[in-house]
Amino acid sequence: MGHVKYKKNLLERVGKRTYLVIALIIITAVATLVFATSQNQGWANALYATLCSISWAHCDPNYAWPAKIISLVLALCTWTVLAVLMEAGVESFMNMEFGGRRMKKKIGEMKNHIIVCGYGALGKTVAEALENEGADYVIIDMDQRVLSKLKEMDIATVDGNALETKVLKEAGAERARLVVSALGTDADNVFLTLTAKEINPEATIATRAFTESAVAKLHRAGAEIIVMPEIIGGLELAKEALNLEESHLQKLVSRKLGTFHSKKLPSNPKYNESTQAPK
Repeated sequence: MGHVKYKKNLLERVGKRTYLVIALIIITAVATLVFATSQNQGWANALYATLCSISWAHCDPNYAWPAKIISLVLALCTWTVLAVLMEAGVESFMNMEFGGRRMKKKIGEMKNHIIVCGYGALGKTVAEALENEGADYVIIDMDQRVLSKLKEMDIATVDGNALETKVLKEAGAERARLVVSALGTDADNVFLTLTAKEINPEATIATRAFTESAVAKLHRAGAEIIVMPEIIGGLELAKEALNLEESHLQKLVSRKLGTFHSKKLPSNPKYNESTQAPK
């Protein structure tokens, strides 16, 4: 959804610039024709006079042709740089002023959505899966390059530290049905779980654990879904090497992380009853 909108916006911008270039070429051709016929100039001098008028270059008809070409190149390069800087400045201002308001409105209208905290490797994978399913979700991150790219793709984002209550509320944590904690340490994931549960006790919390000792702490903090990517990756390798059945792999994961059972996620028929929280 976001990728499609990004490509559509890019094509629209390219299309508009193409029309401007075509219009400029037509105007240049007409002006050259007028200079050539009305001033009894040769086609080369008429084109030179036209380009001088367009670029406001310091032109002299008495210049030798190398000097004429250099004067035009300098003028055109100068105006190109100025145009790029002006476009970047205006676009940045518009994104800050109007894009921020539109993003807040978009997030404010979301209900029973999903919040992904952290757009690292794990968070990105989760977000891509949600995008493919057409789910409503918000990304919380502090990396400006990541946020800028996501905004271009029209993906809802919040700039800030996911450990802060106000940032979670800005992402609509009170209305969310699922919060995915994909932060870089067990301590951060535990703290985020506690904070999210305090804001919205009904929300399901899904997180990662870097160590086995953190699993129990995360469950006590309120996390219903906990994964250990390294263990699951190792079990996947074992499955391929030993030709294990998928059901047997699930039993291995359950024994490693504890026996799970919990409620169905609210307001989404795509999610079925599954084994999630420890007894």
